[in-house]
Amino acid sequence: MTGMFLLFPALIWGPLGIYLYHIVVRFFTLLRIREKTAVSRVLSLAVTLFCVSRGWMLYGLGAVVLLHFLAFSAGMEIIWRIVQKRIHRKKVRKAWDIIYRSSVVCFILLAVVFAYGAYNMRDVRRTHYDLTVEKPAARDFRAIQISDLHMGTAMGADKLKEYCDKIKNENPDLLALTGDIFDENTTRKEMQAAARLLGGIKTKYGAYYIFGNHDYNLYTDHPYYTQKELKQTLEKEGIHVLEDSVVKAADWLTVAGRTDASMERKEIGDLLSKADRDSFILLLDHQPKGLKANQSAGADLQLSGHTHAGQIWPTGQLGSLLGITELNYGCRQDGSCHVIVSSGIGGWGYAIRTGGHSEYVAVDVHVRS
Repeated sequence: MTGMFLLFPALIWGPLGIYLYHIVVRFFTLLRIREKTAVSRVLSLAVTLFCVSRGWMLYGLGAVVLLHFLAFSAGMEIIWRIVQKRIHRKKVRKAWDIIYRSSVVCFILLAVVFAYGAYNMRDVRRTHYDLTVEKPAARDFRAIQISDLHMGTAMGADKLKEYCDKIKNENPDLLALTGDIFDENTTRKEMQAAARLLGGIKTKYGAYYIFGNHDYNLYTDHPYYTQKELKQTLEKEGIHVLEDSVVKAADWLTVAGRTDASMERKEIGDLLSKADRDSFILLLDHQPKGLKANQSAGADLQLSGHTHAGQIWPTGQLGSLLGITELNYGCRQDGSCHVIVSSGIGGWGYAIRTGGHSEYVAVDVHVRS
């Protein structure tokens, strides 16, 4: 694992680091430091190594910034090649040369993209789905889904309270908390505050919580609280924590919650084998995997998150293209089962979102008469 941890970034940053080195060398010529001199090489190598060290963790903010900068720089390379061939006036060519060597356009684009990303992360929308199902024994109901809050990254208790108040006004029949509400950076105080606010959303059929991969604190050696303490806090606030378990929320409604796919868990067929097939079966599974199997096992509606709809563009599109994610975002129907994947009300790692949007989801389920 450690070998792959070092090898994969090295494969990425090897060629990109060489390209970055040449960009830095070019920039220093504006300061009248000639190329191929000892000063140019030492300074350029030092800056390059510093930048690569900041971006070594490929999912970190440093990597996101650096990769955007390199992508913009590649675009400027193409533009510069075109300009060289078409502009002959000396002053205009000199101005373009300064723009090219300074990378000023790349820095402006970085500022614009990340300003948008900061705004987009905090611009939480209400996404609504109207679903019609054929389940004679069931009843119409409204579920609210909150996923991937990652408490403390982009939202504190005050902002979360605003959205919880909005959700209360929705008069939900059921609240589904589909994982990664917390992560390894959430403090105990933040966790307790969020649990209290979410537990304050009163519903007819209850609030249900499943763990996401980050809720387990797998990615830190020094968690602020244990998995057991998180579960106890949630349950104290009246939130049902489902770990490969099935509960009857009403005589016509079954809620099944899966342990996250990052952990050892039951097969979906085993989990739903004792579920009342005449009732409406709501499946909560953090990661949208095995969708066909879930439908075959009897789920009527699956609510998932995890993907963040590709928090940084174009990761979501690439994930779908490469088959990494079965459904990156939105709603689709597999046979008799509807699947909804939320982009999440927050985001992981940094308060930047350039792909998708932040949301909470309202689902109105109508039973065809």
